[in-house]
Amino acid sequence: MLPRPRTPLFATGLLALCALPASARAQADDGYAMRPGDKVTISVFTAGGEQVGVVSGERILDRDGDIYLPYVGTVHAAGQDQTSLRELLARRYETFYSQPVINVKVELRINITGSVGRPGQYYVDPTATLIDAISAAGGAAAEFATSGNQGMLADPSKVRLVRDGVTTIFSVRPDEITEETIRLRIKSGDWIHVPTRPRSRVRDEITFWGSVLSITSSFISLIILINR
Repeated sequence: MLPRPRTPLFATGLLALCALPASARAQADDGYAMRPGDKVTISVFTAGGEQVGVVSGERILDRDGDIYLPYVGTVHAAGQDQTSLRELLARRYETFYSQPVINVKVELRINITGSVGRPGQYYVDPTATLIDAISAAGGAAAEFATSGNQGMLADPSKVRLVRDGVTTIFSVRPDEITEETIRLRIKSGDWIHVPTRPRSRVRDEITFWGSVLSITSSFISLIILINR
């Protein structure tokens, strides 16, 4: 067992400085119940304001919803929100540190695929909406976008949300999106897919012949320049 450090006289002031700001407290009290796969970032401070590096850091909830922490061992985090987990850890670490200050930040795991700027797996705040999630992935891809989506135009009218095996289609077009869709919260494990808009054959033909004309014009200009 680690020695129990003495509490300095100015501990109260330091505790106030280390406390979460109002915005973070409001976020922590959001009530989101953690699930396996979520990420938890923990910061532990002594009463003297010194951060305990061996304890602080990021942890991923395992399949049982547990995280492992130095000194206190396995902690069951699934089903708890940020506030309840912070209070639980404060009680556990009081055995080793006098009046520890615990900060907890929870992020939920989602997958975003399809015609977006940066498809992949993301960890987002529990307050994130469907629109926030798509924005985090770079937004719906415009034509000639990067990250492997060259020449692919997104279809924002048919965004698919797969949640617990059930697929729902939403439109996020500015002229079609509903208030319900704007406020739709993301849940851990959600899969968002932004489909590619079917290409127009006429448009492809125009693009192709435009490219041909451009190349031909460049070739003619080069010949004229050489013959001068």
